[in-house]
Amino acid sequence: MYFIRTIPQTEPKPCPTCGITLAEISQAGRAGCPDCYTYFSERLTPYIRRVHGPAAHTGRIPRSAGAHIAKKRRLAELREQLNAAIERQEFEQCAKLRDEIAALGTNAETEDV
Repeated sequence: MYFIRTIPQTEPKPCPTCGITLAEISQAGRAGCPDCYTYFSERLTPYIRRVHGPAAHTGRIPRSAGAHIAKKRRLAELREQLNAAIERQEFEQCAKLRDEIAALGTNAETEDV
């Protein structure tokens, strides 16, 4: 797996569960145990995303669940935008996004009842 070979080999500590190092993962092209993905997540996640793409399902939505799922996706999208605006310290945009999230959240709660 060529994508892992580009990882800088500066991680001095091996996985506490299986003992594999980042260099060994790079050579083998796979992790030693499930805990490796958590332990080395900062380094592995960008490469895994590049190969596999997004982790969210982007297929068709059943009509019966369409509105609810669309609302959940919109809320998730707004929360991501809010986090990005917070990092950029765009406080006016944060307030707008917060209000929109609150409005969608309130509507979602009343529709579930």
